[in-house]
Amino acid sequence: MKKKYKKSQFNYVSANQNGYIIYNTLYNSLTRLSQKEYEIYLSEKADNCSVTNGLCMQGLWVDSDVDELEQYNLYTDYANYYISDKPHITITPTMECNARCFYCYEKGVRCGNMHQEDCENIISFLKTLDCSRGIDLTWFGGEPLMNQEWMDCFSDSLEKAGIEFSSFMITNGSKIDESIIDKMINRWKIQDLQITLDGCCEEYSVRKQYVDQDDTVYYKILKTVRKLTAKGINVQLRMNVDRNNQESILRAVNDIKELFKDNSKVMCYPAFLTGMAEPLTEKEKIDFVKKMIEISQGKFNVNKYLYQLPKTKACYYYQNNAFSIDVSGNVFICEHLLGHEEKSIGNIKTKITAVKREQSGRRKECQKCVFLPKCQGGCIDSWQHGETPCFTDKYIIKAYIDLL
Repeated sequence: MKKKYKKSQFNYVSANQNGYIIYNTLYNSLTRLSQKEYEIYLSEKADNCSVTNGLCMQGLWVDSDVDELEQYNLYTDYANYYISDKPHITITPTMECNARCFYCYEKGVRCGNMHQEDCENIISFLKTLDCSRGIDLTWFGGEPLMNQEWMDCFSDSLEKAGIEFSSFMITNGSKIDESIIDKMINRWKIQDLQITLDGCCEEYSVRKQYVDQDDTVYYKILKTVRKLTAKGINVQLRMNVDRNNQESILRAVNDIKELFKDNSKVMCYPAFLTGMAEPLTEKEKIDFVKKMIEISQGKFNVNKYLYQLPKTKACYYYQNNAFSIDVSGNVFICEHLLGHEEKSIGNIKTKITAVKREQSGRRKECQKCVFLPKCQGGCIDSWQHGETPCFTDKYIIKAYIDLL
């Protein structure tokens, strides 16, 4: 008897004048079909051996009795149960910031700094976790570089406690100089960092509204990126996009392409701002990403999104040993909650309440989505605030495939 097949539920199909492109988000397979081959694909009849074999080999067809969703959900369950990630700690040395970004979700959050005694309190908290393989640390804020003294103190405390660590920093980049770069490498053990660009030159200055505003700050940031990468630090340039700055962002992408075309340590990616009165539609997001891909010429790593392993969790919110700590010592399971004490699970100075984290990607809408293996449910904070929760992976993949 001939085997019976069905189309994989994780196939994303795009049609153009050259035929049909199918990308499978679970198996990361990508193929182009002619009209005749596509008709065979739709028929689910194994009459053409060569086409059938190709469809099966790439996971575009699966056995008719296979429940792919059930198997993928089991995969995520087992992975999260049996595979233990290193603790990931996000720390805010300060909630102060020298920029006044209009879109900042921390507006209204109490400012302030970490104090020296907080170092030992956090170390005591870390000792309740399994840090035998070290920890992954993210310096967050505010602008973390506005409290470098505390970062020095905490790094020294980790060394003294015998806790190995590597770190990542989220910064606006305006306070970085040569001495800080040396400290990043040798003391804070930073291997990668993220700098946000909200547009090119004038648009960047208007949106950042630095307290010590300087009309040349955009160009200073680009020079800083060059210095960082010369010392071996990878730089991710997050391009915050909304309806009003798209053209300016594309000009900034062109600058990045021209300045860093031979520098593999600099990459950029889009992030669509939430909380906007007129958010971009899905089509507008895809159209923007298409332009960004075409302009960037290699400074936008699409392969990272196409060929990453299927996600087992959406973000650190779902990781049992991932925590965010604000300047008051309050502990959270999501960095978007920092500064909102009522949403904390305790404080490093008193007691942390154990919390059972739910499995990601189990909402009905997500379970039906072709992009579930790339997104795993997306941002829980966006979902809870009525925003589109989908990560940019979906828009990037759709845009890239439409360009093929």
